[in-house]
Amino acid sequence: MEDMSGDAILKTPLVQRKELFWDISPERVETVLRENDDWAIVRIFEYGKIADIFDAIEFYGPQKTARVLSREKLRPTARVMAYLFLNVDPEHRYL
Repeated sequence: MEDMSGDAILKTPLVQRKELFWDISPERVETVLRENDDWAIVRIFEYGKIADIFDAIEFYGPQKTARVLSREKLRPTARVMAYLFLNVDPEHRYL
């Protein structure tokens, strides 16, 4: 797992992406990224831009991100992004 220290959280551009975390108070985004990482990864893949997806993979690491996405029920766009970025295809839709 990547470094989840306060410094690592502050360095990720994801903290500033209000569009991704519209239902979270700005003061709590750092905590959510640190403590609810599975939820945050799915949220980023479902609603984020391409740059956000790259940031999530960099921040959480490709293995953790792939592991989370492989066990979650994803919306169609997020499912395609998981496959394109990490080759995650638990339902074997893209073989």
